[in-house]
Amino acid sequence: MRNIMPQAPSVAERARVCPCPLCWQRPGYSCTISGPPGDHLSRYRAAERAGQVSREQLAEVIGRLVVVADHVIVPEQRERAS
Repeated sequence: MRNIMPQAPSVAERARVCPCPLCWQRPGYSCTISGPPGDHLSRYRAAERAGQVSREQLAEVIGRLVVVADHVIVPEQRERAS
């Protein structure tokens, strides 16, 4: 039996605990239907208000954006394997 270390959920996974207040995507699914996975910024903001995402994590997400608006899709950032 292999011991597998559980990994902490990514910021996107934490944000997906909440439904998207903009497109009403249900928890656990990304807001995008086709193309690369991503979520509306409004979902990250709702997750921060709900305590699922820290203020620092939200600031990091916003820092990657060119345009800051609730309808902007934040592409899911894949964690790099070390």
